[in-house]
Amino acid sequence: MYLKEHRNDVLKKLGFVHIGGKKHEKWVLKSKEGKVYLTTAVSRNNKDIGYGLRNIICKQLHVTKKQYQEIAQCTMSKKNYYDHLFDTGIMN
Repeated sequence: MYLKEHRNDVLKKLGFVHIGGKKHEKWVLKSKEGKVYLTTAVSRNNKDIGYGLRNIICKQLHVTKKQYQEIAQCTMSKKNYYDHLFDTGIMN
């Protein structure tokens, strides 16, 4: 369904920073002060993911499947995503 590069592009677009990891690539979304708001992990393989893993990624990013698709298709901006996180109390 979604290749690793696609997921990485979405995470970069949203402002997540890659911090490495042995088994999985770890990504974090931090404030300018260094406060960590969200973390997610991406498998190192290049295989497509199924619906179950996509649902986990959406849960980690605090978005619906539709919102994730909007981010990937560039119809939801980084600002819209941050507004969503502020509205839901994830970021303050």
